[in-house]
Amino acid sequence: MKKHFSLIALLFLFCLNGMAQTGTITGIVKDAETGETLPFCNVFINNTTISTVTDMDGSYTLSNLEPGPVELGFSFLGYESQSKTVTLSPGGKLTVNLNMKPFAQELTDVEIQAKRDKAWERDLRKFQNLFIGIDEAASRTQILNPWVVDFPAPEERNSFVAKAELPLEIQNNYLGYKITFDLREFFDSPTQSRISGSARFEELTPESESQRTTWEKNRADVYRKSPMNMFRSLLNGTAEREGFYLYGDKPGGSESMNMRSDIFANELGKSVVPYKADPLVTPTSPPGTYLINLKGRIEVHYQKGYAQANTYRDAPYPVSWLEVSGGQVKVRENGMVLNAQDLVFSGDMDRKRISNLLPLDYNAEKAIQLQDLAKTAKNYQEKVYIHTDKAYYYAGDQVYFQGYFAYGNPYLRDELSKVLHVELISSDRDLVIEKKFPVRDGVVTGDFYLPDTLRGEQYFLRAYTNWNKNYGPGHYFLQPLAVLSPFARVSPQSAQKAFKNQGVALKTSKDQGLGAREKVNLTISTQGPKGQTIPARISVAVTDASAVLPIPRQPDMNQTLNLEGVPEGMSLDRFSYPVEKSLVQEGIVRDAKGKGSSAQVTGFVNDFQGMIDLEANKDGIFRLEEMEFYGPMKLAFSATDNKGKPLKDIELQEQLKAPVALPADPFFPKTTQTDQPIRPIADEEENVEELEEILVEDKAVQEKQAIYGKPDYVVTGDQLTKTGNSSDLVASLAGNVPGMRVTLVGATGQQQIRLRGGSATVTGSAEPVVMLNGSIMVSTGTSTASDNLRSINPFDIDRVEVVTRISSMLGDQGRNGVIAVYLKENGNSALPFAGEGIKEFVIEGYQPPSNFFPVDYSTENDTAIPDFRQTLYWNPFLVTEESGKVDISFFTNDRPGPVLIEVRGMGADGEILFGTFLINQQ
Repeated sequence: MKKHFSLIALLFLFCLNGMAQTGTITGIVKDAETGETLPFCNVFINNTTISTVTDMDGSYTLSNLEPGPVELGFSFLGYESQSKTVTLSPGGKLTVNLNMKPFAQELTDVEIQAKRDKAWERDLRKFQNLFIGIDEAASRTQILNPWVVDFPAPEERNSFVAKAELPLEIQNNYLGYKITFDLREFFDSPTQSRISGSARFEELTPESESQRTTWEKNRADVYRKSPMNMFRSLLNGTAEREGFYLYGDKPGGSESMNMRSDIFANELGKSVVPYKADPLVTPTSPPGTYLINLKGRIEVHYQKGYAQANTYRDAPYPVSWLEVSGGQVKVRENGMVLNAQDLVFSGDMDRKRISNLLPLDYNAEKAIQLQDLAKTAKNYQEKVYIHTDKAYYYAGDQVYFQGYFAYGNPYLRDELSKVLHVELISSDRDLVIEKKFPVRDGVVTGDFYLPDTLRGEQYFLRAYTNWNKNYGPGHYFLQPLAVLSPFARVSPQSAQKAFKNQGVALKTSKDQGLGAREKVNLTISTQGPKGQTIPARISVAVTDASAVLPIPRQPDMNQTLNLEGVPEGMSLDRFSYPVEKSLVQEGIVRDAKGKGSSAQVTGFVNDFQGMIDLEANKDGIFRLEEMEFYGPMKLAFSATDNKGKPLKDIELQEQLKAPVALPADPFFPKTTQTDQPIRPIADEEENVEELEEILVEDKAVQEKQAIYGKPDYVVTGDQLTKTGNSSDLVASLAGNVPGMRVTLVGATGQQQIRLRGGSATVTGSAEPVVMLNGSIMVSTGTSTASDNLRSINPFDIDRVEVVTRISSMLGDQGRNGVIAVYLKENGNSALPFAGEGIKEFVIEGYQPPSNFFPVDYSTENDTAIPDFRQTLYWNPFLVTEESGKVDISFFTNDRPGPVLIEVRGMGADGEILFGTFLINQQ
């Protein structure tokens, strides 16, 4: 029997577009009667996996939401579930507050279940068939709390009604989702069915890789044969290619449409014919919606599916029938039906219910592509291009960069690497700097400092993923990078005069006659290969071209991201380097004979602030996986064998480095030497306290080298107390460390410490970082390094180690040196509770990020402070969106000379974009 079926829960759609400007919804949830805030209330976007819970103040935030209509759902135990519909504009921020009504009388599960009898059980079985479905997916889907469902007497004859005061909890083991469903309406009769409600989806955790693969396949299969996919394919003209064949009743054919034989070949041309409509699709309003003209009864054959019960003996696939009131189906571009109340399904599509429901943020196109994608080296390749803020640097500079990934297949982006290794390599093939950065959405943003002790000018910047090692050095990013001394300059004959641009255009508010500290406005446009505007993610660097001359960058972006070199049929069978999706650290436990041994391993994190239980396999290997942390982390391990005997031989294993292969003829600019440094030497601060200098010979560092490396000076506790200033550790230390200066700040008399010329960190501090027993002591605007040192009793100190150079391992905090204090009771151990059998290590996480702060002379302009910035502007987070344009501004420095503007980026569909522009040329 044909039946009008409407799953009204599917009201709105999320269109996923990585380049669209997203919006944010915030709000507070309260009790409607008492006005008290409700913590841990579920807030979600209806029919999606997008959800959050309110905090202790009842507040919530949903970020990165696509613009358009949004249905918010609110669910909390003991309260009536509610929903609100809002429209979110691109880049908009909405506040949606809600007062939730508590139930008049809250029954316990025991009280609810006590009311169930055999009649209720009979009705439940009927409800489950109608609500969940009767296909294979339904057989593997269950309602976890069926006792919340009631079956009141229906008002209409031969109808069936259900209601639930509490949300239904549904576990779909066929698709891998848990669904919390707030049932608003359930009605069934011989002529129609209606299901209305709000669904919150949560992905189940697969027990194995095989189960995850099965769920992904089932989701794609469900989508493939869905009405939504059928309507989408009709819009695109790909219906038959995707398996949908439509037939209509032949005019003047069989007198009864229901009196047909079970052989379709006998009926084709006799009672049914291929359905034709002219036009089949008609655009309508609003833009992006269409009318599909389907008149009469349409018979749908999905020939790529399989049916357990065949309608025709010679058609072993699902067959459905569709009748549309008014003869037109109104849909969106992706096939989402907007007039579901006018559609009447029967046959296979009528049997699809909640068990076949996918979240609206399910990326069907990606899932289908991945299902059909061959696992070849060509499809699974990834390459990165690094855009640095300058083409060359000076020792001590900070390097800002943005990395752009190209993929053999864009849909594999989430399946591939999430960790990028960035290295600075000397011309002697030595690794000078090694850093790791997280990969997010196919881009990497980061920065690091070049040691001011670098000697020589020729270096190489290399970037690669662990997966890249399978392809060899040709898949690494490798750029010659000159790092000059402060007294070196690039020769003008190395400067580049002309630039090649691709997909980037620039307009300036003023391109000639720029003065000192003048504001300049830029409009950057991005275009596709045919000149059309395209949305893109771009990074922009603006530099003083008189201080940093424009020189050729090698290799160019097109060359770096070229993916054509891998043979089509090359398999992944011989690949030995896995995809890094997070930070991983391997270790090994050995027995007394030096052989790997299975063991129970306990890891202690950062001075026993946390503990991890691990297990070493029969070869002694254990792994810390799925880590995400920044900067150094201290670890200590203890291990016992199966008999509980301690095993002391524990080591952490270093990841195998990528082999170093340097180009035979790299380009480096020619340089000359001058008498003037590139950076002016800062004048001595006023009010410097004159302190007697006592030279101290370097002493051997502790047996295990600290994270900052070898100290420049070591001052023992005895020497500190011999200076006569033992009551003031700052003054005592300054008397023992050559070059250490203590200055007074303003009228407050607060002291600040300088170990080197230095410059302000991201937090604005020019002081060294203070460490106590290996842990960093935080300095803020009101608590300085001097304050931290004064909090330590000099008589408790074993030694103080001082580093006057940049400590790159400590990131931005180590920019101005280190003062590391070790107390007597813990002088030889960074872990105060470490004992026999515990091995200590320090491992590096991701490089801590810092921000570029552009100068804004419209709010503050102190002419007494000279401005010789080389990088005038750096922003790796720009998006041109659908308009293909973005506006930025910057201020020139005190050298009103030529300005270089470099743009790099990638379009929404992977278009490679680059442009270099020189303005204010003399």
